[in-house]
Amino acid sequence: MDQTAPYYVLVVDDDPADAALVSKAIGVGRFNCVVERAIDGVEAMERLRMQPPPSTDRHPPPHLVLLDINMPRKNGFQVLSEIRADPHLRHLPVVMLSTSTAERDVTSAYQSGAHGYVTKPMDVDDLFQAIHGIQEYWFNTVRRPKA
Repeated sequence: MDQTAPYYVLVVDDDPADAALVSKAIGVGRFNCVVERAIDGVEAMERLRMQPPPSTDRHPPPHLVLLDINMPRKNGFQVLSEIRADPHLRHLPVVMLSTSTAERDVTSAYQSGAHGYVTKPMDVDDLFQAIHGIQEYWFNTVRRPKA
């Protein structure tokens, strides 16, 4: 990817405080990122299935999806399942970002096709460090096919 072009990150989280902290952490990282937020799984799927018309300010498909599990209307596992079932979306990297430490959630996430599972740290500095680690991995370390 062009070093000057931004990475687009979709944060899917119904908690406004969590979403704001994650977005802030992404914004102060070393990568040029544009963050878009969906407040629940329904909004996330609407956003992901929408193709932006050339003359709008809509963002292209995200380079990374950070997906919470427990949300109203459609939870993170349902969203992940829909993403993996859609031939136009299944290539998207999805990292589950949840407060849940339940082993069944971790196992379920990977069995459903998540590329990673990160438990949201309660400490702000630890959260920023975790987000920066995710960015480093997906935007610097991993080699991905050209779109």
